[in-house]
Amino acid sequence: MIRAAAVSDAPAIGRLKVRAWRSAYAGFMPEAFLDALDPAEDAAGWAEYLANMPQEHRLWVAEHAETVIGFCRTGPADDDTDLGAHAAEVYGLYIEPDLIGTGLGRELFTHALTDLEARGHDPLCVYAYTSNTTALRFYEKAGFIKDGVTRLDAEDGTGVPEARLVRHVREQRISF
Repeated sequence: MIRAAAVSDAPAIGRLKVRAWRSAYAGFMPEAFLDALDPAEDAAGWAEYLANMPQEHRLWVAEHAETVIGFCRTGPADDDTDLGAHAAEVYGLYIEPDLIGTGLGRELFTHALTDLEARGHDPLCVYAYTSNTTALRFYEKAGFIKDGVTRLDAEDGTGVPEARLVRHVREQRISF
C-alpha cells in the first residue's frame, strides 16, 4: 500500500533511511559518515519536516503489514532557474535493501511521478550519486536522461558528486 506519510511514520522513515544509505552508499560515501548516521536523529528531522511540510511537497510511504518498507519525497525542483517554474524533483527514493529488485521501487517511484504529472509539473528531475550505477540505471529505465548538470552533495556534507537526470512529461510517459 502506498499512502501519504504522517508524522507518526517519522521513526520508521528514519530507521529505513539509515539502513538504505548504509547499504546503497557503502564504497563511495565516507565510511565514518555512514557509521555516524543516527536513526533517532534522522527520525526527529523527519518528524519536524512532516509537521511543517511545504504545501507543494509530498512524502509517500509504501507499507506492508503496517511496516514502512519504502518512501519517496517530491516537490518543486531546487534548480528551476534552468528547468522552468513548473519543474519538479524527486528528492529521494529509498526502499528496504532486501526488497531491491522486487518492483517495489518502481511502484513507489511511478506513484510519485504520476502525482507530479497530475499536478502539472514538467519537466521532472532527480539527482543520483555518480557512483551509484544501480540508481542511475533505474532512473534511466524510467525514461530519465542525464543532462550534463552535476553538483556536489552539500546537503549532507559529504561532497559526493551527483548527476541530474531529467524527463520531459510532454515527450515521454512513464515507461518501465
